[in-house]
Amino acid sequence: MVVYSFLTDIFWLFRIYLVYLQKSKEKNMKADELNILIEFQNCNHNYFNDELPFPNAVIRHSYRTFGYFRCELDKNNNILNPTIEMSDNYEYTEAQFRDILIHEMIHYYLVFTKKDIKCRHGKEFKRMAEDFNIRYGLNITPKIDVEPYKIRKGKSKFMFKLCTFF
Repeated sequence: MVVYSFLTDIFWLFRIYLVYLQKSKEKNMKADELNILIEFQNCNHNYFNDELPFPNAVIRHSYRTFGYFRCELDKNNNILNPTIEMSDNYEYTEAQFRDILIHEMIHYYLVFTKKDIKCRHGKEFKRMAEDFNIRYGLNITPKIDVEPYKIRKGKSKFMFKLCTFF
């Protein structure tokens, strides 16, 4: 019985250590304009063949929206003032930050190439997201579950709970 208990303890300590190692490899990313633009450059090169011009980067103070793409279109549906926004209310892992940014970049790409100028989560968006998920091991989805995301220190959890009711 003592051997079983000892082995169980060792097993759980090892699992905790593995989780610690995984977490230590995942740097937290802060949503700020510089990180958005640096990561945009990396993702544009790695996933979009450097096709997208640099957008404006804007920080949102939102609990309900992680990321947002907006732009203006001229009379020929050419893109003007492309802007990618991200919420600074959460602590993101690198993977979470990248997935949210690529989600917005897919919207940008679809408007830029005039495949979907209304920025919907339609067939083209879902096709591209699924392709990226399979090809690159990403997790791009039309909607994001807030549960795995940690609220940044200094942000009010009370406000977060209020926002989830509306």
